[in-house]
Amino acid sequence: MLNGLIRIAAVAAITAGLAGPAQSAELQDIIDKGTVRIGVPIDVPPFGFMDENNEPTGLDVEVAQAIGEALGVEVELQQITGANRVPYLVTDRLDMVIAAMGATPERAQQVAFSSPYSALSIGVFGPADIAVTTPAELGDTSIAVARGTTQDIELTAAAPDANIMRFDDDATAAAAYLSGQTQLLATANVVAKELSDRDPNVELQAKFILRMSPTHIAIQQGNPELLRWLDTFVFYNLTTKQLSKITEKWLGQPLPANFPSM
Repeated sequence: MLNGLIRIAAVAAITAGLAGPAQSAELQDIIDKGTVRIGVPIDVPPFGFMDENNEPTGLDVEVAQAIGEALGVEVELQQITGANRVPYLVTDRLDMVIAAMGATPERAQQVAFSSPYSALSIGVFGPADIAVTTPAELGDTSIAVARGTTQDIELTAAAPDANIMRFDDDATAAAAYLSGQTQLLATANVVAKELSDRDPNVELQAKFILRMSPTHIAIQQGNPELLRWLDTFVFYNLTTKQLSKITEKWLGQPLPANFPSM
């Protein structure tokens, strides 16, 4: 457990006493204060959710705890949503946001992004006895996929002659694989892990990745010292494989060897 108390602050507490202009928290300010305010989701498993003891847990929560431990400060976890995570950050209600957030040029006009700490991935999954490691090796192997999804588009582009069986949605595609109608399943790694967790007899090993979707820590702009510290934190924990272990724990597969940086 983190050195210090981890708290989930209610929205009322977050919004109290916030009059006046926003000012970004400097790295030394956070250290001197002894507390870092981190926005995380707690209704988006496996990134953030409440466990059986009503305590926050998940990939993003674990990364937030690791940041607090590395800084030597208490972590004040604050629940955020996809809609309010950027507004809460730019108005100084938070010091940083860790919420499965992808970096885009549009978002980067409002906030600054660290190097990626984890990643969702879309790929092809199946049992260990099917020795497929690239799209070119698929041959006649049948693959279930939800029609018109990103995985359908990416798989079709990577293997236009593959034996792709398209279904109306992700649930139907998964059901087709689970019932033996297809030999492989094209989906997101979080879906593959959920299916495997639900039934230990289900084999869904990653055969190959079609596309990565990295996740980044966001902070207010104009704070180069804090951003540099976060990049150093990410770099160190990538080289020690700690972030890869956290990703494998929650998403079902480690980070790739050629994981990108910014």
